Formats: sequence, structure tokens, C-alpha cells
Amino acid sequence: MLQFVRVCAVAVFVMVQAAQTSPPASPQTPQPQPPPRFRVETNFVRVDAYATKGGVAVQDLKAEDFEILEDNAPQKIDTFEHIVVTPAGPQEALVEPGSVAAANQLAADPRRRVFVIYLDNQHVGVEGSHAIKEPLIDLMQRMMSEDDLVAVMTPEMSPSQLTFARRTRVIEDALRTNWAWGRRNTIVLDAREKMYDACFPPLLGESRSPSALAMELINRRRERLVLDSLQDLIRHMGAVREGRTAVITVTDGWVLYRPNNQLSQLRQGSDGSQDPIPGGPPPVGVGPGGGLTSRVPTSPGGVSGRTECDKDRMELAMADNSVTFRNLFGEANRNNVSFYPIDPRGLAAFDTPIGPAPPLSPSEDYAQLRTRADALHTLAINTDGIALIGNNDLKKQLRKVADDLTSYYLMGYYSTNSKLDGRFRAIKVRSRRPGIEVRARRGYSAATAAEVAKSRAAAETVIPEATAAVNRALGAIESDARAAGRKTVRGAGEPMVFHRGPSTGNQVQPAAGRIFPRSERLRMEMEADAAAPVWTGALLDRNGNRTAVPVVAGERADAATGQRWLTADITLAPLGPGDYVVELSTIRGTETAKTLVAIRVTQ
Repeated sequence: MLQFVRVCAVAVFVMVQAAQTSPPASPQTPQPQPPPRFRVETNFVRVDAYATKGGVAVQDLKAEDFEILEDNAPQKIDTFEHIVVTPAGPQEALVEPGSVAAANQLAADPRRRVFVIYLDNQHVGVEGSHAIKEPLIDLMQRMMSEDDLVAVMTPEMSPSQLTFARRTRVIEDALRTNWAWGRRNTIVLDAREKMYDACFPPLLGESRSPSALAMELINRRRERLVLDSLQDLIRHMGAVREGRTAVITVTDGWVLYRPNNQLSQLRQGSDGSQDPIPGGPPPVGVGPGGGLTSRVPTSPGGVSGRTECDKDRMELAMADNSVTFRNLFGEANRNNVSFYPIDPRGLAAFDTPIGPAPPLSPSEDYAQLRTRADALHTLAINTDGIALIGNNDLKKQLRKVADDLTSYYLMGYYSTNSKLDGRFRAIKVRSRRPGIEVRARRGYSAATAAEVAKSRAAAETVIPEATAAVNRALGAIESDARAAGRKTVRGAGEPMVFHRGPSTGNQVQPAAGRIFPRSERLRMEMEADAAAPVWTGALLDRNGNRTAVPVVAGERADAATGQRWLTADITLAPLGPGDYVVELSTIRGTETAKTLVAIRVTQ
């Protein structure tokens, strides 16, 4: 069952490592926005809002059409953008991030849409995993733009293994090749499940294996594994980005097991036999070779399987998955994660199969089917997503996700609450226009004093040998700020700086200063003689540390004069607001000449 995960993850990682490292420009905005004020003592909060009327996205709203409340206190909207996403062209034209770290840097950009396809293999049957593969591929081909990022996750994976990529062909090939990833109702058990089967064999009168007790422990463990995995995913994405993450969750749904004291009681068969007392001598049974044995399988950690079975039996019997499930809502809202669950069975008539175990009665089966569907509805409603269930046209269902996420408004405000208390603050976004429904993140957790102190301490730690050069370069930014409106004079030996983005109509134009919004791309050029080698580039933070954002160096020749120019291109979208230094290096023999150009990046 892990073959799909291995193939997809390894292939995406290899593709990312081999790809070029210059990401394309971020989505365009209809008009340039003034840079926000730099205010260290206030908390800047970003909110993405999806406005619809009658189920159709509203495209003409302005900042004055929105109202933002934080803990019922009105907030002033400082930044405002309307993001409209269009599908990308051929995948060959898409440029992948150069590493996993670079991909996470791109994912941090709130102007990019980030998707996680979560394959709940514990609660999807083989029929469902086969039925959903082409609809998922259709969704990615229709929905993904050149700035979108997507990753695949299963319950067995750690969120740290997520590899975000632009190209979806690797995922598409993995879905088609390894489509039999669903484990629900399978007779193939993993190591832990085999241990339960051995520890709790069928009693006299039970005709099936695993026994009813072992099977319920298996199902409870599978459900707990998925819920814990989703919680880890939510927290991970909250650490990676502030913008919304859409989690397309492929699952039949969950029963949400509650505590059951009967599971912890010793069973007694009709012949008087009963389960061994926890902590007592191991039971005697028939071993694999047909002889008597008192051995039971050992856990992966090497501890006695009997001890592990008793421990898991008590924990799973007392576990309340319904509480864990409800806690997901708060985590998702704090970390701006929305769920789009889809049942790959489509319009299901029954929840349990006919055999090998006796099926539930029709009324019990229907109740369980409704419980699973209600769980998916609840998850979607409470995280601003859409539940895609009860329809056999899976492609049509998934297209609702594409329609829902093609247009949104990105707003930012400085919170009037400057307390560093780490508490959750509720956000409400409303439209002043009548009849418009707005879905937005429901809140965030404020920073603590310790977190702020740690960030400031890190910012003040400067590499000694880079201090003087970096500070001189950064001083040019303040000169630009004081000389706002006047043409910047380029110093001797400095490259010419150009910019391209929404404010330039996506045309390359000379830069008047060194302050740029994150929606733009920079190009630097310097004259070079015929013998000059191509320079190399790196982007440093204000402390002289190298960042993961690539500087793509190259050269060009003037068609009219034959003059040779060195070039360097940088995409600003992955960067947070702050000051940076572009380091351009040319090696001649044993000497290295470096040129530093400082820039300031705004929202």
C-alpha cells in the first residue's frame, strides 16, 4: 500500500532536484498597491476572502466593500488585492523549485494557491481508489495554474515528507500506475493488525478471523491514525504558510468511535474459555508449524506482543475520536486550512460489504453510512470547504473545487490588539454589499513575547565578516527612501536594476529606487567585456546569511552593438517583507570581485 507514496514522493523529489530554479511570476493584480507602513510593534494579519453570490464568484469588489472584525473590533484594511487564477499552459513550460526548501519558500507566498491531496487509504476501498484516479487527474489539469503548488499525502506519511511541485505529471502517473492504494475492507493486514489478530483469536462460535474484538481494534486504530495524521498536516501547513491551504481529502468518511468499556472486558467463549489476564502468563496456542506455542508476535519495537496488545486494547477502548475530530476544526481555523472531502464511492447505497464477516442489519448499515457522510459535511462546513458526496459524477464534483478557488481577495491589516499573549483571535469578514456571502479564515493565534524576543535575537545575530559590506549596501535603501520621487543615481561598478510586475503592466522597466512589492520580479544587468566570465548570484538577508531564493545568472548580447551583458533574475514572491542584499560574484583567476545591491521588499 505504500508503493504509491514511495513512487510519487521519490519521483517528485528527483524532478524537483533536476529542474531549473527560476519560478514564474506570481498572479497579477488589477492595479498596483502602495507599500504598507513598516510598524514593528504591531501585528500584521493577512486574510484571504472568497466572495460569492448565488454560488458564483463576485469579481468587482473593492476594499471599501469589505469589513473586517477581530474579536468584534473593527480593523482598517491596509492592503488589498484581487487574485484571479487562470489555468497554466503546457507542463513542460512550468519551472520547478530547485529544492524542497525552495518549494516551501514558494508555498509561504499567500498569493500562491497550495493544495494537498490527502489519500485516506485506511477508509477507501480498492474500488474507490480506482474510481477517483481520473477525476483527480482531471482536477489537476483543469485547476492548476503556473503559480500553484500541489503535494500528495497519506496517513503513513509525516508532513515533513511533503514535496510541493508545479508539474502534476508525476502525480498523474503514480495515480494511474498505483491506483490500488485503498485498504478499507481488505483482508491484508499490516504488522500491528496481525498482532491484534494473534492476541485476540476468534472464540468458540466465531467463524471469522480476525475476531470481532480484533477487527474493532483494527478499525479504531485506523481511524485514530488518520485523525492524528490530519492534525499533524494542519499544524505543518500553519507553520509553512499564512495563506489558505486547500486539502482535498479522498475518504469514505469516519465512524468517530467513542469510548467502549466492553472492549476492555475479558471475553468468554461458549466453551468457558476466556482471554488471558493482562500481565499474566501468555496463552498456549497452535503455532505456524502446527505445534503448541506460547509465543505471540512481537511489536516493531521488540516489546512483547502480548503486552503491546493489552496496552493498545485499553487505549483504543477509551479513545474518543469524536473529540479529536472536533478539535481539528479549531486547529484548521487557526492555521487557515480548508477541507474539501470527497467520497469516491459516489452515491453509496450500503456502507459495509457482504462478507466475509456477517453484514450489519439494513438499519445499522444506513446509520453508519449517514454517520460517515455527516462527518464529511461537518469537516467541510467548519473549515470553509465543500463536502463532495452523494454524486456518482466525481469529475463534476471535483470541478466545484476549481470553481470555488479561482478568484479570491487578499487583504491585510495591522491588528489594533498589540498584546503578545499567544491567544486565539477570531476574525469575521463581511461584505457591505447585500446578498454577498464571504468565506474567510476564522482567526489566528497571536505571537507571544518569547516568540518575538527569539525572532529579534535572531535578527540581531550578524555574521561579522559580512557586517560592513552588507550595512553599506543597506544604507543605499534609506537613501532611496529619503530621495523618493527623485531619480536614483547608479554608483560606479553597480549593475542597472529593472523590474517587472503588475505596476509595470508586466513589462520590464528601469527601477527608480530599491523598494519593490513582492508581486514583482527583478533583473540586474552589467556591461562586461568579451573575456569576463559569467557571474554567480546569491540573495542574502540583512544579516548576510544566504536565503533559499535563487538568483538566476546568465548573459546576453546586444543585437545592435554586440555588447555583452551579464544578467541576474530574481522572483520576490517567496520573500517576506524586509531588507535583502543581492550578492553578484565574478571570478578572475584567483580573485573574486563581489558587487552588493540592497533591496527592500514590501507586501
